[in-house]
Amino acid sequence: MDIEFLVQRLEEYIFEECPKVFGLRMVNEEAVRNQLAQLREMIPVEIQRAREVIEKQDAILIAARHDAERIVAKSREDMAKKADDHQITQDARHKAGLILQRAEKEAGVLRSDADEYVFDSLSQLQEELTRILQVVENGLRKLEAEKETQIRSQE
Repeated sequence: MDIEFLVQRLEEYIFEECPKVFGLRMVNEEAVRNQLAQLREMIPVEIQRAREVIEKQDAILIAARHDAERIVAKSREDMAKKADDHQITQDARHKAGLILQRAEKEAGVLRSDADEYVFDSLSQLQEELTRILQVVENGLRKLEAEKETQIRSQE
């Protein structure tokens, strides 16, 4: 199960399964609390998924660094072989520098993209949970107010 499924299930319970009485929904508080508990259990799963994305991104960064180091090492070997030709040596140094800069830039972009993805995912999750909690709290308040009104009318 994922968070989206649990949210959908809670919405269906509240808006479709719970009967309306005097224009207000009657919800089983225990059922709502159970579904909210399931949502809370899923949050660490979503955070773990975000961590996995970051770990994959870190692995890409490491691979990019290794590739850059390999390219630099190869460029150094090439430079040593062609030390007699000064222009080739300068070109190789320049190319190695450009490759290293490009690899570092790409690594920075990957990290930034991963951070943005994690932030966006967690922000959306927070917004959805806040909205659901507000719906539940409003429903409970309405039920309590209705219950008090019924008690007063019976007195």
